[in-house]
Amino acid sequence: MKRRRRVSKNERRSDLGRVIARRILSEEGVAGRKIVVSIGLPRPDPRKGGDWECPFLIEGVGKSEVQKAFGVDSLQALMIAIQGIRVGLEQSGRNLFWLDSEIGADIPLTVRTTWGKQLVDRVRLAIERETVRVWRAKIKTSRTNIYAEEAELRRQRTEPGKIAKVFAERRTHLQRWEAEIDNLKPGWSIPRPTSEGRKH
Repeated sequence: MKRRRRVSKNERRSDLGRVIARRILSEEGVAGRKIVVSIGLPRPDPRKGGDWECPFLIEGVGKSEVQKAFGVDSLQALMIAIQGIRVGLEQSGRNLFWLDSEIGADIPLTVRTTWGKQLVDRVRLAIERETVRVWRAKIKTSRTNIYAEEAELRRQRTEPGKIAKVFAERRTHLQRWEAEIDNLKPGWSIPRPTSEGRKH
């Protein structure tokens, strides 16, 4: 039986080509472990009749092998590579995160526009509604925490004026945030074009 030659780290990275993006992830509860995600520059697919390919590599989870995503153009190949990374990380079953364990790897799920604009619009509205729901829950939790902290200070016989001063800024912040949420209209998450950089 022929033994499979072990591929070195340098050989893997050479197959990846020029790296255009990289993210280093950590694993919750495992100090010092780093998972490195790399995306190579999209390039023409060398296969006969091929369009574009985008190589990517996940190191530190399972077999660290360069994978390729394919698309009609370089942008589609890149987008599919990003989704391939997200799926690969999810399938690992590990609690991986980037900046904060609460947000995970922070690689967004995309909605395929080939399924139609109507579906994309419905999904966007559902995300907006869920986002507002989460924000309102955070505001409610923050208020509850303020009430609990105020009660603790009163038990400690802290002066009422001092208590009010301690929480004034936090209350103002929550009121502004709530007012902004109340003024949101459907479609608020759609990026709006700006005049920055345009000639008047």
